[in-house]
Parts: sequence; structure tokens; C-alpha cells
Amino acid sequence: MAKLSSSMLCSSRVGSALGVALLVGGLVASPRPASAQAELMTGLGGEAGFGSGVLPGNDDGSSAEIDISAAFPRGLPYFGQTYRSIYVNNNGSITFGGATGLFTPQLFPQTGNRMIAPFWADVDTRTGGRPARNGVYWDLRPGQLVVTWYRVGFYPNDDSRQNTFQLIITSNEILDQDNLWRVEIRYGRLEWTTGGASGGSGGFGGTPAQAGFDAGDGRTFVILPGSGSRAVLNLAQTSNVGFPGIWVINIYQGTPQAIVADAPQTLDFSGDPPPRRRPRSRAP
Repeated sequence: MAKLSSSMLCSSRVGSALGVALLVGGLVASPRPASAQAELMTGLGGEAGFGSGVLPGNDDGSSAEIDISAAFPRGLPYFGQTYRSIYVNNNGSITFGGATGLFTPQLFPQTGNRMIAPFWADVDTRTGGRPARNGVYWDLRPGQLVVTWYRVGFYPNDDSRQNTFQLIITSNEILDQDNLWRVEIRYGRLEWTTGGASGGSGGFGGTPAQAGFDAGDGRTFVILPGSGSRAVLNLAQTSNVGFPGIWVINIYQGTPQAIVADAPQTLDFSGDPPPRRRPRSRAP
């Protein structure tokens, strides 16, 4: 079966990071507390407790534009622009300014739409099984956005290995800090890195997942440890805040702040960017 095409393809970039200690802050919506096992936030409604927004089973699809002004009335400043909408992408990211259907994760930095990627890889949820597996959900409420990829499989039509990860965005009003919003990524289960059209076999090899932030300017970005290698699976056991599987980054005045403990790789290419990998063509 041919891979689904996306009407909007994009890539992204992320800005230079400033060193600052990061703390896990309080979250709204009466979530279950985070544990050392990176327990997901639930109790958000919908069929699986992760919110009423849901992507149908698909390969390389994205949501329509999602208005986030009800949650963040002043928008989210991110690398020089303030955004009042996002796109949820099946392939493990959210983007600003447009969706992306790129299935092979490209080396950051990118040129295109700005991105936050908890786990950018070739997710394929067409094997179904929701709500027990293969669900991509989102929930919006005042001061908070939660996006969850729950027990998702990989291309083509394979969920013999499954990944679960969750993106939580908290506003400065909730944090009671001016010019700051917070990204928390919770990794509950990581069992594969690569889809079959990205050179992988059985979920491994080829071009593994990217995890991090990209500003879309072709120069600046932040990636989490192990990004682009099989070691990206270690994000489920490591942390920058002392809770395995939990990574927290403050976005201050639109710029991600450098992680102190277990520091991610932070690069700023002010000259010529490195060559980028091209996505491999997918056979029908």
C-alpha cells in the first residue's frame, strides 16, 4: 500500500540556548503525579483519557490547524514569532506555521516550519486498535496543551514494537513567570527507532529518530541526547530533572534554554549548514 502523502511538507530549526537550571513545575488539569517511570498525564477526557482531539489511523498524516488561543491567549513566542496555532503530526512532532508529512527524520538544523519533536520518526498507526494502541491525541485547556502518542507502531503497518511519549506545554500564567513557557516531554515506552522506508528493519537501523527543537532557519537547534542514533531509546531511562523518562526545557523569550544535567547537544551553525539527509523514496 502506498504511503500517504501530505499536502504540507516542512522542516524546522531551533535557536541558541542559554544555560539555566530546569525544574519540574506544577501542571494543571489535576494530572496523576509523574513517577520515576515517566507516568503519562491522563484524566483529560476522550476515549483514552488523553483528550478529545485524535488523529485517525494513518501514515504520515497531520491534524488540521489547531487554534491554541483558548489555552494561550497571548500565543506562544517561538524563535522570533508568536504563534496562536499548531499542527500535530503523526510522525512524532508538532509544528508551527504548517504541517509536515516527512517520514525520514532529517538532521537538524532544518529550513522551514519551526518544530518541537519529542520523537520524530516514521510512525504508522494504520494497524488500529485504539484506544489500547496506535493513538495520537491532544487536549487543550487554559494554560496547557498535551499531545500524546500512545503505543504507536512504525512503517509499514507494524506495531510489534511500540513507542509511547507525551508532550506537555505549560503557559507562563500557570508558571507565574513572565516571558516563559515550559515544554515537558515524558517517555513512557520506547521500543523502536526507525521505519522501513527510512532504511530500518524491524524498527531499527537506517536513519533513527530525532528528538529536540528546531527553529527552521537552517542554523540553530537543540537535540536531546542520542538523537539520530539507536541511543535515542535511552531517553526513556534518562532525564535532566531527576525523573527517568522526563525531560523539561524552559522557553524563555521564545528561545529554548540549555539543559544543565545530562546536557543535550546544542549547536548554532552561523556559517554553512551541514549537509542534510534526504528522505528515501517509499515503494508502494
